[in-house]
Amino acid sequence: MEAYILSVSGAVLVSAVAVMLLPEGKIGKFIVGILKLFCLLVILLPIPKMLGKYLGQDMEIPSFSEEGELDDGFIDYMFDKRAKEEAELLKKQIEEKFEIVVNIQIKWEYAEYAYNVTKITVKIENFGIYGDDEHINVIEQVKEYVAGIYQGSEVEVNE
Repeated sequence: MEAYILSVSGAVLVSAVAVMLLPEGKIGKFIVGILKLFCLLVILLPIPKMLGKYLGQDMEIPSFSEEGELDDGFIDYMFDKRAKEEAELLKKQIEEKFEIVVNIQIKWEYAEYAYNVTKITVKIENFGIYGDDEHINVIEQVKEYVAGIYQGSEVEVNE
């Protein structure tokens, strides 16, 4: 109940300040109308939940959990998807620049809802045009290239 009162009060205060700063005219009246609708929406937001309890149905409005934390499963899914997309992009960049075939794995972690790359593993599957003597040189060049992109992350390049 406290959160509801604070949200309604905040919406009303923000609308009042905006109304004082708006110019008088057609645009001002239009924006005032939108702010009134916003306040009405904030006031009426808990009604579906109350009706659900009254009717015996559980009508949950999607929101944060009681503790105010995001769904960890969703965060894991999105960050994993982001890591796979970054790996594909990095693979294309390396293959175009060095003319080799690679397989890339990106390990990540999240702390306080931030995505941090911790380790990049590049496995060179085919050296292409490079001969036996140039393998070590190519490995070092790829390692430097990836380390330049992902500064502060551990980079491992192997055959």
